[in-house]
Order: sequence, then structure tokens, then C-alpha cells
Amino acid sequence: MMMRKYAATAVLGGLLSLAGTAQAENTGCGAGSILFEGKSGKGPEILAVTTNGFLFNQFFGITFGTLGCDEGGTISADATQFMSENMEQVAQDAARGKGEALATLASLLEIDEADRDAFYAHAQDHFSEIFPSADVTAGEALENLEASMAEDEALSRYTV
Repeated sequence: MMMRKYAATAVLGGLLSLAGTAQAENTGCGAGSILFEGKSGKGPEILAVTTNGFLFNQFFGITFGTLGCDEGGTISADATQFMSENMEQVAQDAARGKGEALATLASLLEIDEADRDAFYAHAQDHFSEIFPSADVTAGEALENLEASMAEDEALSRYTV
């Protein structure tokens, strides 16, 4: 029993000392994301999330800016999750410049009501930049959206 504690402590210490830049779209940052970096599919994602949760290492990574976590990063998990689950509808709404999914995304991105129309028009005008191909991931689409918003005078204040 004592040997297991020492082994677990050694593994945890080793994983916590890792530093990396892996931040998978669905798994966040942490040792699990680093261990399964480059792997794709549900199995590796589930293992990465389970490892992150089991080791409770995201707290450490966020606190010290290690394990692929950004110290003081902006929380956008809700927007990322929403985009991952509803990207097709968001893309359709962005192409039209209006719609419930686009409105929900604007809310999750904390776009003020006064700027919503500008956000909708921006999404429509920059559709091909935000969704450059059918293979774009939700994370890439959000990064593309943020990058295009950073260039917009009215919407740049919503970017990091």
C-alpha cells in the first residue's frame, strides 16, 4: 500500500514538472493533454480529460502557467463547448448574419447588446475567414473569429 502512494506521488510529481504548449480543443490544458498530444479521436480525448481530472493538475498548471495552461488566461470554455456542439448551426447563422446560435455565441463571448448587430454583420462579412474550409475545427473557428474581431474597431475590445 505504501509503495503505491510513493509510485503515485512520483508519477504526479513527474507529470506536474512537465511544461508544454499542448491545449487540445476538448480537453483543455494539463498533463493529460500533454501525454496524449497529437492523438485524435474520442478515446485519447477521454483519457486526456480523465488524466487531467484524476491528477487535479489544471489548478497547478493555471497557477504557474505550465502544463500547457496560460496563467491569467481568459475563460472561454462555454463558448468553446458551445461552438464544438453547434458549429454547423453557428456557421449557417454567420453566413446569414443572424440567428439563434449566433446570438447565443455572442452572449457567451459577452458581446454587449449594443454591439450585437455589429457582431452579426462582422460574422457574415468575415465568414470565409472564420470558416475557411469544411475541415475547420471549432477551436480554429473561434480563433479565426477572435483574430478578425481584433482588427475591427468596434469589436476589438472583446478580444484578448
